[in-house]
Amino acid sequence: MRTALRRYALAATAVLALSATGCTIHVEQPRITPRDMQFTGIDGSGLVFTVTFNAYNPNTFELTLRDLDAHLWLQGNDVGSTVNSLGATLPPMREVGVTARVTMPWNGAPAWLLTAAGSPMVEYTLRGEVTVERFISIRTSFEHAGTVPRSFFMQGAVGTVNGLLNSFGLPGVQVQ
Repeated sequence: MRTALRRYALAATAVLALSATGCTIHVEQPRITPRDMQFTGIDGSGLVFTVTFNAYNPNTFELTLRDLDAHLWLQGNDVGSTVNSLGATLPPMREVGVTARVTMPWNGAPAWLLTAAGSPMVEYTLRGEVTVERFISIRTSFEHAGTVPRSFFMQGAVGTVNGLLNSFGLPGVQVQ
């Protein structure tokens, strides 16, 4: 107990000394650049994608990526998405690859199926923010746009429909 109190007092003294001399703690935002998006499967929540990012930490100390908030837009329509927590450490002055799992929820399925059905190539934009922690929490935003073939989304829908048909006792019926 005394040790913890002593450490707290030393930390408070150090902060006061730094603030009295005009020193400030400066943390530069990392650069987050989405690099690749791959369809990886289906689960009870929706279509699952793996998004790979390049993350560059311009600071002289490690930063921890805590979580990712992302939304997927197809042909200008927000189809929603959820992201599991993102746990990665960015080493100082280096770029590293970071992978996150993104899920397009089933409640957005009508929007993405209609969008995907209307064109052989579908325009997408992935927008979001990553929370970085060191001394404080910092949010840094990112955006990535591109096109993917309609089959990218349709293969997930076909697999799900076939799975539902099998679960209802219709194993011989398959959607192609």
